[in-house]
Formats: sequence, structure tokens, C-alpha cells
Amino acid sequence: MTSTITTHQAKTSRRGAGPARDSETAPVGTAGPDGTAEPNSTARSGSAPRLGLLRATSRTGSAPTRPPSVFPTGRDRTAHSAARVACIGADGPLAAQIRDHVSAAGAQLAPESDLSGCALLVVAASALPLTAPLPPRTPVLIVTAQEEVASSTWSAALALGALAVLRLPAESEQLLSLLADLTRPRSRALMLGVVAGCGGAGASSFAARLAGAARRHGTVTLVDADPRGGGLDLLVEAPDGEGATWAEIETLGPEDGAALRENLPVIDEVRLLGAGDGPGAQDVMLPRALSALAALDGTVVVDLAPELVPSAHEHLDALLLVSRADDHAVRAAARRLRDWALPVGLAHLVVRRRGPLDARDVAEDLALPLAASFRDFSPAVVPLLDVRRRGADRAARELLDALAEEIPA
Repeated sequence: MTSTITTHQAKTSRRGAGPARDSETAPVGTAGPDGTAEPNSTARSGSAPRLGLLRATSRTGSAPTRPPSVFPTGRDRTAHSAARVACIGADGPLAAQIRDHVSAAGAQLAPESDLSGCALLVVAASALPLTAPLPPRTPVLIVTAQEEVASSTWSAALALGALAVLRLPAESEQLLSLLADLTRPRSRALMLGVVAGCGGAGASSFAARLAGAARRHGTVTLVDADPRGGGLDLLVEAPDGEGATWAEIETLGPEDGAALRENLPVIDEVRLLGAGDGPGAQDVMLPRALSALAALDGTVVVDLAPELVPSAHEHLDALLLVSRADDHAVRAAARRLRDWALPVGLAHLVVRRRGPLDARDVAEDLALPLAASFRDFSPAVVPLLDVRRRGADRAARELLDALAEEIPA
């Protein structure tokens, strides 16, 4: 992502425009003059549109909706309705066969013009290669009415990352089996990453506070993925030598999430995956752990080191960038955003109001939607163990409440 930075020297007229509140959230719509959300307003020049926190786009610039996460109860995301399956490029008898198979699997056929939220995409071989990008992380099946599969079809299928190329009606049973498996209701955790825009931004403290705020919404797992930090175990006063750490999960598989979570130490109802005295998270182990935890219910908050963001962002529903409100912090955050090259819409800003700038100005300079802002931390307060009514804890609670409202029940 390219962030547009406007020099603060040209913005002195906007600084000091009204007192800053203890916390403010703006997760949906555009930010109005008072920092509240205005869904129908137009974003200021140089700033990103204020999208919902779980809206994201692919690297190619399209704007699909990220598949909804289950929050906060871990209910099956398709329990309230049949899973949606889109058919792309099929017509005539082939389209009719696909429609019958989708119906037999208990799924709902979505219009080709609306691929958002689909559990599966079925693409006709005659439509390959596709010119428009597909939603990220959505399984793809290729179907053909031809008895022989052309080599060009195999090449296009590989490029799309398709799970299978099936001939109809000869491989009807295989198609029905895959449809049934891929559209089966599954739970999915809300995955929130927290990362510092610069050193000393307070990302670890905010991650702990966010995990504390999520406790009233269900099961919470706090992941320490900052191997160069001081350790969340010390920050939240975790007992020594209890439960699993990063050292024990080198052989973790995608189906081992429940076992991993049950073996983590619990601090104030929050399960902590940390390093203890051993090695911290690595770019190979981190995606494995996040993938396993994502298949569960509840909320997962990941305290990320900047260098591990590229390894983690594919698993996240939102990445919260914590920044101080000063020129040095804004420039450092902009450089990190350029290095990460995140999917559009994934990153959102949390401003720690230590510095002379207004939180809205920081959001405009970084071209990010403002998710929350709060006054500076009190050094005497321990996250999770002493939750205050104002400041960062209030900002975290409001942010989690906004997410709960955004996701349909």
C-alpha cells in the first residue's frame, strides 16, 4: 500500500481545533469533523475511504468483502443461512448441472455479479483465463463439459490455485462431495493483529487491553508474536513455566488449534501464547499457529513485530497500526506501510495521543481509517489486571463493540 504523507508544517491551522476526547472510534463510514462516523460523507483529499473494519480488497485493487468472521460467540458463520456458491462463466447444460449439484449439497447459488461472502467459486473451463480477480482465500473448482481436459485449462487452474478440475457429468460424484465438504458450516475466530508504527508506540500494551476488552464477548487468545519485545508474559504478569509456549508448537497442524488453546496458560480469562524464556515466534511457525487458531471460535489478538507482519497478514481480519501523534511517528509508520505492501483495507489506525498532532490528521497523513484513539497510558497500570473506565481500555471496548455490531448475528 502506498501511503500519502502531507507535511505537518502546512497544517498548523488544523492543530488545536478543539479538545481531544479520552477515546474515539470511527470504524465505519468517513470521519466527520468531530471524529465520529459519517457513512455518507466524502473522505478528504489524500485519505483512504473509511470502510468497515472487516472490509478488505485484494492486491490487484478489486474490492471484494472479506469473508465474515464469527464474533463473538463462535457460531457457525453459515448457520443462519445456506452457504453461498458462485458459478462463473457456465451456461446451458453445464450451468444447469452445477445448479443441481449446489442445491443437492444444501448450498445457495449466488449471482455471478456478487462474489462477496461466497464459500466456494465454481468456474467453467470455457471462461479461463479470467480477466477479473477473484476474492482472496476463497476455494475454487474448475468444471468442464469436455471429456478431455486441455493443457491450457490445467495451466489456468494452477494459476488460480484451484482445488480440482472436474469433468461433468463423468465426475459428478466428486463435485458433489467437494461441494458438501467446502460448504459445511465452520466456526472462525475474529483475528486482530496489533503492530507498532514506530518504537515506543505502545502496541503490546494496547494488544493486551484489546484482549481484556474482548473477554466479555467470549473466548480470547492473546498471541505474543514480537520475539524482540520484552514479552507479553511479563506485561500481563503471567505465571512462570505454565502451559504451552512457542517452543512446543513446531509440529502444530491445522487441526490442532483446540488442543493448542487448551494447553495455553490462562491469565484473567485470557489464554496467552508466549515465549517464556524460550525462542519467540518465527515467520515459519506464526502462520501455522494463526491458521490453527483461526478455525476456532472467539477472538484472537496478535501482538506483532513489524518484521512478522508479512507472514501474518493473510490470516488477519484487521491489522491495527498503533502510532503516536507526532511527525517522527507518522514518518516511521508510513515507511513500514510501504514495506509491508498490505492488501487495501486491512490496516486501520489506532492513535496514542502522545504528541502535538490531532488523531484525524495522523489518519489523513497515513491514508488509513481511524479505528480508535486514546490518551497516553498511565505507567502504573498493568493491562488486563487493572482495567480502567477511560483511556485505552475504553477505546478498546468501543472498538470491539463496533466490530460486534458490524458482523451480522
